[in-house]
Amino acid sequence: MPVGLLEVEGTVDVGQFWPEGQSDADTTRVVVNVAPDAIRFRENDSAPFRPTHVFDDAKVKGRTATAPIKNGKLTIRLQGIDAPELHYQPSPLSAAEKKGLPDAKRQAYREVTHSYRQFLGATSTKALHDFLAGSGEATIPCRVFTHVDAPNEVFDTYGRLVGDIELTVGGETIDINHWLVERGFAYPTFYSSMNEDEIRTLLALAKTARTRKLPVWTHLDKTIPAFDFGLREPKAGETAVLATDKGPVILPKLYRRYTNWSARKKARITSQTFQKFLGEGSGGKPDTCYEIDDFLANGVHSATPRNFADFVEGGRTIRFQPEGLVFGEAPSTLVGADGKVIKEF
Repeated sequence: MPVGLLEVEGTVDVGQFWPEGQSDADTTRVVVNVAPDAIRFRENDSAPFRPTHVFDDAKVKGRTATAPIKNGKLTIRLQGIDAPELHYQPSPLSAAEKKGLPDAKRQAYREVTHSYRQFLGATSTKALHDFLAGSGEATIPCRVFTHVDAPNEVFDTYGRLVGDIELTVGGETIDINHWLVERGFAYPTFYSSMNEDEIRTLLALAKTARTRKLPVWTHLDKTIPAFDFGLREPKAGETAVLATDKGPVILPKLYRRYTNWSARKKARITSQTFQKFLGEGSGGKPDTCYEIDDFLANGVHSATPRNFADFVEGGRTIRFQPEGLVFGEAPSTLVGADGKVIKEF
């Protein structure tokens, strides 16, 4: 597991979060300071930090090809957590799905391609917004950090830096990832890139939140409900949705897969059951996962890989707990302006 540490000094704009802006609770834009040591790395706890500029003019190649820093901003995926979706849009049809597809079905898919939300998506995001706004500042200095050993480990397949955000509110230093789980606004959702300490910390916080019956745990469903095509992303300032923002919630990762299938099913793009759709995965690549005890005892290289669909029965019954699985991180590659893989900080 990684022993290196990458840090980024920056600021978080509070207004980006709904209901002021459009960001949801677990994806954040961070403005990187211009200071020469704004991004720094150390190989281990005893090594000194040193500035790194390997991300300048670089691109992350994964499911997209994108620059990790755009106009001085990094997009952060909060590591180890998943908050209920505020705005998830069904994934674009693949080339294989489009092949021979009649125009009428393509149009039908466009008509169901909207930004959908889960119950508690608005509630969780507003809670984070209001907590940060309580600082009285429009922008808050922050430290983003992630335990990695190589540049390829920093970004996910969509070019988002995967890490924790630490900032100070009311004189107290807060890890936003931990805050959201501790208060029941996000589920712990583990990936194979995480180390044991990171996982165990979130497990402890989630256990307390579950015991206290905080929001996401109170509404966690054991079955996948019928998809609600009327539950859409709220507009900025549309806080009236909060009055009815309660109902059954499933792990957001599973919800995203279910949204992709539901839209395809409604547009008659697929005749598959959800169980089969989940088992085959996106583009024929199933979601790999590991049972948490197996992963912690044996590590990613020795634990038994499983198909995410193994933990759903009949496309409806959920046979896992959010904190019970560790998902495989989809690969990405960081390349320089010359197109060569960046291997060192």
